[in-house]
Amino acid sequence: MTTQENTKPGAPATQPTARNEQADEARRVYELALEHHRAGRLDIAIKEYARVLKLAPSAPEVYNNLGVALRSAGRPEAAVACYRRSLGIRPGAANAYTNLGNALRDLGETTRAVEAHRRAVKHGPKSPKALYNAGLAFREGGLSKVALEHFERAIKLEPTYALCRVERAITLLQMGEWQRGFKELEIRFALPGRDPRRKDIENWNGSALQGRAILVNYEGDEGTVIQFARFAAVLKRGGAKVVMECPPHLKHLLSSSPDIDEIISVGADAPGVDVQVPLLSLPARLGTLVDTVPEETPYLPVPRIGSSRLDIHPETRLAIGFAWSANWDGRAAKGPKRHGDMMLDDFTELAGIPGLQLFSLERGAGAGDIARLGFQPLIEQTGQTLMDAADLASAIDQLDLVICSHSVAAHIAGALGKPVWMLLDVGADWSWLLDREDSPWYPSMRIFRRTADEPWSATVTRVRQALMDVLKGG
Repeated sequence: MTTQENTKPGAPATQPTARNEQADEARRVYELALEHHRAGRLDIAIKEYARVLKLAPSAPEVYNNLGVALRSAGRPEAAVACYRRSLGIRPGAANAYTNLGNALRDLGETTRAVEAHRRAVKHGPKSPKALYNAGLAFREGGLSKVALEHFERAIKLEPTYALCRVERAITLLQMGEWQRGFKELEIRFALPGRDPRRKDIENWNGSALQGRAILVNYEGDEGTVIQFARFAAVLKRGGAKVVMECPPHLKHLLSSSPDIDEIISVGADAPGVDVQVPLLSLPARLGTLVDTVPEETPYLPVPRIGSSRLDIHPETRLAIGFAWSANWDGRAAKGPKRHGDMMLDDFTELAGIPGLQLFSLERGAGAGDIARLGFQPLIEQTGQTLMDAADLASAIDQLDLVICSHSVAAHIAGALGKPVWMLLDVGADWSWLLDREDSPWYPSMRIFRRTADEPWSATVTRVRQALMDVLKGG
């Protein structure tokens, strides 16, 4: 999902005010700050905005633009303070409330973000951007129907608002209205950089594939590729040669599938291909609904070449893998935490259960949580040794259970048919629908959902009880 700042660096609604030479200097520096901001030189722009505020400390638009720059630079806490100052000087500014809500979402303060967006819509009821950003906040806060209403209002005001139509489609998918949702999702191709199709290859419209080679264009993320790789079997049964495009670290894993004939890197030449279909268009072309998702698992075999063996002790009752970041590369070292990402701190209650042997599948900055918390004797560092998704699949195959947030590990475990317990935040990805403890995508998956009024610790306590029940049952 993509938020939109309601104030872009440009001509301000109000100019900084001061007197005589000080006023002229404030205007000059402000224009300079805007120039750097528009050019993406954020650090310089932030310094210049600060200079303006020393000359004109009561200029609300300067605080608002400074907040935009700070948020873009990955400093949402400071951005929040700037937006609050702007609103303190000029109450009722819808754009500042929208920007405040977006920064609060970055910080995971969903309840406060929703309130800020409510106020933005109150003060700007005819602003499509205010309605759009409010819709994102409502959906992330678990209020999908309210979100859909706001997207609908925005589109009514601006029918060509493609970004809003995409988010409306995603909300429909989350609510289980897949036929309408996937049809509406086709509008994504109108967005810059969102059309993965090749200009010289015919687009597949669902016609017969017997004897034809079809290219599945990469889009979405790593988890979506693994999730939708199941559709290769459907295409194969239709007589097609299946060519799939994917990032390099997924090639080894996907090439093990008997239903995928060829794997190519993203953007590489695809000679001999007859038709193409974007990855996210497959459910629409195949007529897939919630109750008709192909459930055959495992649909990805585990590549054995180059895999390493986990040292699992013979007295271990359950060997469990943990992952707490969504992306393959793990949590970013700087900037706000992605929605749905967790910390190892959230899982510490599970580390004290006897009989468990714990393996970290985490990569990136999140792997440092183990040393930061002093958990080296309790959790074995495995994630940092995994070179690609095939290595991760090999590690998961040796485990009894994977416990994770919404992550690549969850998709791989599900594709292998391994037991996986996934902890989902409020307003999670559309794939997991609403209020379900199971998944139509992965029969081996159990979902633990955090509710809007509880901390992660409460969700993890339920996971701990489920683990104790498993151990008691042998």
